[in-house]
Amino acid sequence: MKLAFAGGGTGGHLAPALALLEELRARGDDSPVIFLTDGRAAPDVVRQVRISAASFSFRRWWSIPAGLIRNYRGYRRGRSELAAACPDLVVGLGGYVSVPTVLAARRLKIPIVLHEQNAVLGRANRFLSRFASRVIGSFPLPVREGGGPDPIRTGFPIRRAVRAEAPESTASGWGLEEGRFTILVLGGSRGARAVNRLAVETIQDFRDEADNLQFIHCAGREDVGVLERAYRKAGVPAAVFDALETIGWAYSLADLVVGRAGGATLSEIAYWRLPSILIPYPWATDAHQRANARYFQGAGAALVYEQDEVSTSLLVESVLRLKEDREERERMSRAAGTLYISGGAGRMLDIFQEVIEEKHETG
Repeated sequence: MKLAFAGGGTGGHLAPALALLEELRARGDDSPVIFLTDGRAAPDVVRQVRISAASFSFRRWWSIPAGLIRNYRGYRRGRSELAAACPDLVVGLGGYVSVPTVLAARRLKIPIVLHEQNAVLGRANRFLSRFASRVIGSFPLPVREGGGPDPIRTGFPIRRAVRAEAPESTASGWGLEEGRFTILVLGGSRGARAVNRLAVETIQDFRDEADNLQFIHCAGREDVGVLERAYRKAGVPAAVFDALETIGWAYSLADLVVGRAGGATLSEIAYWRLPSILIPYPWATDAHQRANARYFQGAGAALVYEQDEVSTSLLVESVLRLKEDREERERMSRAAGTLYISGGAGRMLDIFQEVIEEKHETG
């Protein structure tokens, strides 16, 4: 099965491609894979092609001509690369970066499948769905009105690194204590400045609990030093990383997650059945993080606070309350587990194969 992936820009867009590639290789399929991306965060394990792309808004009308030119260049490059690679299928992973390549695939009559990681269909996927054979979602998506197939829920494909438990002595190697209540703070693949600033402001309030809790904090490259100094000054034990390739180790050590509400992150939280405190990114396109967070909140799996309403006192109170209330944490853990669908990568590949066979049958 020769696949071409279109997307990029954030780790959440790239993670499904990596998980699907792992599953493909596990099935003994060594077919070439091409990744057409904007070049900002593409994985190293596939052939990468940088595609010119741009988002633009009618509110910023003056940006439209330049945006159209960038996307047309991306379309031409994508069409050339797809014509040379001859993939069986193009997988759109969402985001404006996917648009030129998916349109090129339509022009070349290559079957298209779209993946939506969030609880609402993003703008790019809404536009492109009319050209797709299937639309696959991590969470339940509303039935489409108008063009495009109805979404199929398969769950989010989880990479092996995310599913891997921490080896023995990982905690001590990170300067932490085995068995101590552990809070994992996540800001997404690029970090979250507002979450990090909030953490800096609250760390001092955990001084009296320093013997009873500890933190693992994925801060993003720019804030690592600031966070390390803040934890050290407060005397609160913490392992601070810019990013963590072995993120599964952190999940397996954690008792509670505090962070944003991207689709990939929430799918990983559901896999590990962890209670969470979510602070959705308020400027996410179409408020998709808010929709994700509310979906978890509605299931009883998370506490949700809007960025403009959460205070240091509210966050500290919530963390300490959940720390002391084991029954509540266990209830939230069970709720999170009900939101995870296992085998997402395998089901997606089966759908890909089905689409490819349909194409062969119709010529």
